[in-house]
Amino acid sequence: MPNDQLFLLRADFADPALGPGAYHCTDCARIEGLLSYFPTLRSQLDVTYVDLPRPRAAIVALLGEAYQNCPVLVVLRAPGDHAALLRESPDTGQRYCTGADDITAYLHAAYAVSAAHP
Repeated sequence: MPNDQLFLLRADFADPALGPGAYHCTDCARIEGLLSYFPTLRSQLDVTYVDLPRPRAAIVALLGEAYQNCPVLVVLRAPGDHAALLRESPDTGQRYCTGADDITAYLHAAYAVSAAHP
């Protein structure tokens, strides 16, 4: 059974639309923090770092052109009782969740990491 795939933006990226400087994605940074709290997740997930510019080919291949947001967790294994926490790409039928809050909630339910404190 394939591992679920987590896509994160690389840190310190340039964004020509904002002018000079380096930036990071705050949601991706939150998920990086979760991976550091629970290092076993790195062996359970396939973590891929992508660049800011679109198209992001690896994500497009799984979810379709319209679904390239990061962070995104593409669920390749059977979601079991946790399917309600996922969205489905109408382009590919693949299940996924995006954004730090939704990804954290799914990892809590499916991978038994502790819940985020409210």
